[in-house]
Amino acid sequence: MNFLFNGEVIDYDFYKKAAAQTILFLHGWGGNKNSFVQTINLFKQKFNIVAITMPTILKTNMIWDNELYCELVFSILKAHNINEVIVVCHSFGFRVACLLKQKINITKIVVTGGAGAKKTNIFKRIQQNNNKILLKNKKFKYLFNNIASKDYKNLPYINKQTFKRVVNTNYKNLMRFACPMLLFWGKKDVETKLWIAKRLSKQNNAKLIVTDGDHFAYLKQSALFNNAVVEFLK
Repeated sequence: MNFLFNGEVIDYDFYKKAAAQTILFLHGWGGNKNSFVQTINLFKQKFNIVAITMPTILKTNMIWDNELYCELVFSILKAHNINEVIVVCHSFGFRVACLLKQKINITKIVVTGGAGAKKTNIFKRIQQNNNKILLKNKKFKYLFNNIASKDYKNLPYINKQTFKRVVNTNYKNLMRFACPMLLFWGKKDVETKLWIAKRLSKQNNAKLIVTDGDHFAYLKQSALFNNAVVEFLK
């Protein structure tokens, strides 16, 4: 299905059943509506399903930020008269969920490799300030451009501006949820490290499942992930 949002055509799926509950799937950075396809197929006979491709690395005519992504998701839900959801999210999708809970009732949430928390200290702040000074020097700017993340370097200009707006946010004050939470994490995750899961577990009294996987544990240990979600949603 297509949804027009601020002049952009957004691709999404909506599986409607005679069900009281709707599951909203929020993919990670660079993902799409099919990122959770195995889990979606497992639940689409018993739940209403919404899965949206948020334009993170797709060609787009505007610069996005987390608030705009949240408004997109909320607009699609509102178009289908959906007032409450169960959320299943990965990485960047958790940033969107943290904002979405201020607009719609989230009854349960499953988080895998959730992004949005940062550790900051005085030494890191000093380093960041020094980096800003160094980047004014062309030689250091050249060095930065050559060691920057490959994902970032390969993005068009507009997407790069979006990427910077998305990652340069710290949602630690928005990570408390009033609903039940399930956390599914890979202990080898270097993108969203295990300390984030432990903090979320403590803040939300959430169940934490740790696997031997990485940032994509929900895919590489899909059977374990799906079984955990089934049990959680009973």
